[in-house]
Amino acid sequence: MKKLLIGLLLSTSFLFGQGLEGAFSSFFKYSTVYAGFNMASPMHQDDRYKLSMIDPETGIENWLNGELSVVKEERELKPDYDIAFGIRKIARFHYEGKRGVKNAGVGGDWYKGKTDASPNEAATIGRVKGFEYLVKYMEHRRWDMKHASQEYQLRYLGDWFIMKLKYMDLGLEEIRYGQGDLRLRKEFETDFGSFNISVGLGARTHPAYGFAPTVIDSSWYTSAWWDFAEDEFGVDDKRYSGDTDGDGIGDGGISIYDNGTGEYVGYVGHDWRWFDANGNLMAMTDREFYQYHFPGMLESWFNKQLKGLGSQREVSVSLGLDWYQYTENFWIHAWGSLYPYHYGLDKYSYHNAVAWKEHEEDGKEPETFKFLDKGTEIWMDYDVGAVIGFKLQENLGFYVEGKYLDYWERPAYDLKVGLNYQFVGFGL
Repeated sequence: MKKLLIGLLLSTSFLFGQGLEGAFSSFFKYSTVYAGFNMASPMHQDDRYKLSMIDPETGIENWLNGELSVVKEERELKPDYDIAFGIRKIARFHYEGKRGVKNAGVGGDWYKGKTDASPNEAATIGRVKGFEYLVKYMEHRRWDMKHASQEYQLRYLGDWFIMKLKYMDLGLEEIRYGQGDLRLRKEFETDFGSFNISVGLGARTHPAYGFAPTVIDSSWYTSAWWDFAEDEFGVDDKRYSGDTDGDGIGDGGISIYDNGTGEYVGYVGHDWRWFDANGNLMAMTDREFYQYHFPGMLESWFNKQLKGLGSQREVSVSLGLDWYQYTENFWIHAWGSLYPYHYGLDKYSYHNAVAWKEHEEDGKEPETFKFLDKGTEIWMDYDVGAVIGFKLQENLGFYVEGKYLDYWERPAYDLKVGLNYQFVGFGL
């Protein structure tokens, strides 16, 4: 989908231009190219210490012959940063300040590179008719955690229809999808604005969402979990037991004595030690492995299984509302898209995920769930946003900007609320 969108952007510019020179001019005319990089010191973290058994001769941890020592954990705190670059050709609305040399200092910040997203990039209806596009990549590091996002968008606004192609990858929210929308639209003009209603069909492709490991592969769930761990993760468990009768042969128990009095307390049964694929000790007991190691391994295995399923496809009914009203003292730009009815084209499309959720809520066993290769289902996916501004006085203003996307029960949102006051003088 990403490659398709980039190809469409380039081919569109060529087809609607005149030759290579015309294509270049048509593609970049009125567009904005930006790039930005920010770096900041990381959040301060106090030193960490731990108790360990250290061999005084080698300085290496040795839990059998070492000496108890306080060890300082060495940590490298990496700086936080933001990287952003892209190109956009989306007409500004009246409430957006123009950016450029002529407007620098008058709401313009052309020299900053603009690393944050404009909320109205997600709007269905643009300000002008014709083609508009957006190419954007952002990467961030916070608290030594990295995440990246990218977006490619091509939109065409006609007199009576809307066409939109989009690829979105939100690394922080872990949402990735390709989308195509074709809608009929009806515009109602109002004083100082317009109101649009749109109806059509949307097609989306995305990774498999909404399933649990128990339904993707129920073999580990219905058989011995330790066999599953050995087969899938390459780990090994080795049984050990104590000697309760003192004959030098393990008999399935470990004798327990009071360390102060030496009094015999009893014994516990045998257990297992767990080793990784390289033979390194991971856990001293089954309980330790199952509670502290197995969940993380299972999560990594499950994510790998989901990626192996490939992209899933759905066709959905697409509904939209868009409202734009602007005056010198008040403006509102609000939009929303709703996808209520869906037809899944693949085994792991979200129509089966909805059915699996109902199956799970009813308390039925995972291995009894039946997948449909194709099927219809009702669930509410939506994408809404708004930009609202009030000019209360000549030098006092209030604004709200935000958007909220909820696809396949995976939300992504942001909100900005602000109050601006400009001091115009004190009569000195």
